Amino acid sequence: MRTISREEFPEEEKEKRPKQENLTPWQLANIEYLKQKALEKGETESEPVEESESVPDDDGEPAEETIQTEPDSEKSEEELLVEEEPMKEVPVGPKNGSFLDRLPNIKHERNQRLLRRSTILIGLFSIPALLLLYYISPLGKLGGVSVEGNQRISAEAIEKELNFSVGDNLWSQYFDRQDNIKNLKKQELQIEDASVQFKGFNHFEVKVKEYPEVAYIDNDGKYSPVISNGKIIPIEVAKGNGDLPILESFTSSKRILSVLEQYKKLSGEVKQGISQIKYAPTDENKELLEIFMNDGNKVLVSIHDMGTKMQYYPQIAKEMSAKEMKGVVDMEAGIYSYPYAENSTSEEATQNSTDQSETPAGND
Repeated sequence: MRTISREEFPEEEKEKRPKQENLTPWQLANIEYLKQKALEKGETESEPVEESESVPDDDGEPAEETIQTEPDSEKSEEELLVEEEPMKEVPVGPKNGSFLDRLPNIKHERNQRLLRRSTILIGLFSIPALLLLYYISPLGKLGGVSVEGNQRISAEAIEKELNFSVGDNLWSQYFDRQDNIKNLKKQELQIEDASVQFKGFNHFEVKVKEYPEVAYIDNDGKYSPVISNGKIIPIEVAKGNGDLPILESFTSSKRILSVLEQYKKLSGEVKQGISQIKYAPTDENKELLEIFMNDGNKVLVSIHDMGTKMQYYPQIAKEMSAKEMKGVVDMEAGIYSYPYAENSTSEEATQNSTDQSETPAGND
């Protein structure tokens, strides 16, 4: 232990310390007690400093004061204050927490992944199972067929030509619908178009569009309908629609279409007056028509002139009626009329029509 004399203290320390020679023994004991408390609060292991003060000599001078302290035990007041501050506890362990703290989160994530995988597997196996169940169920079979838009062709005939079979697989028949529609249009000439749609879960709805009938063809007193595309339907019907013209001696669909195209250009009054249109070609005119009117007259006109020259017929018919004459209106070259020849040859009838009863009506 080193002995430090009072002279070794700095002057500032000497000024701060009270003069112990003027203190009573009780005060000295109190100072020692306070120092001991400060050391205990600072959690230091150093022992209290022992100070000894010499008894004054006979001369009255105080003896040398010695302070006993352990080596490296001198600490300033600032160091003591730093030691008195409580130390902050630093957590020990991984930054993300201990394994036990993270264990519930790991279990939750694992359960989530397991649930997702299970859902995917269940979905992959459920889809084929549902498809198989649907295939063998009644919903996978054709339950019925309904037909709309047909007027002249029966629904049973349409279903037969479409080759639909109630009770058979629904989708195989649906995918073959286009081929079946082509077969229907080929077998039923009056069908212009058709479509197949779903009605409900397992029913088909067939919508049909038919060609309209525009005339009748006369074959030895038997009538067959002529549709708007010029084709003749090979069936026999009774002439029921008086608004439609009757065609005679036509064999070509192209020529029928030409006549019908000219017929559309006529006024309603002229159409109502036509009873029958006969194809009567000659060596000079392969397009000659004989048109028989309801008033008893006959019109000779070429096919390509029918739509324009026939517009003058009402005026000519009015003039012929005023003369009480029934005859022929020739529109092949010009437009004139003459009466029918009776008890005479064709030459005499022509001469009479030229010399006596010719009625000019206009030019081409």
